[in-house]
Amino acid sequence: MATIVQTKKSQASIRVALIVEQGRIKPVWFEEVDKRGRDRVHIKQICSKWTHMEGDAKIVNFAVNDGANSYRLSLNTVDFTWNFGITEEDPFPPNQPFSGRK
Repeated sequence: MATIVQTKKSQASIRVALIVEQGRIKPVWFEEVDKRGRDRVHIKQICSKWTHMEGDAKIVNFAVNDGANSYRLSLNTVDFTWNFGITEEDPFPPNQPFSGRK
């Protein structure tokens, strides 16, 4: 069965703890800055890392999970701000046309 994967971007500000080893960064945990109780999300696995450009800014992206949920963390290397999104997976029903028409 096919799966549809999408990331819902959050407008929340986050704080990220990093380890820097041999010139490479590795996120360890993150938390929403303005959230009451600020539960830290401890990263158990970095699934992938990639970069892209937004204007003059290089954006470093991490697909991560905490063992239960998947997230995308994005670091803007010009102003050193972080963005994040929650990744959701939905199964695509096998007997429906992909065109979206019913």
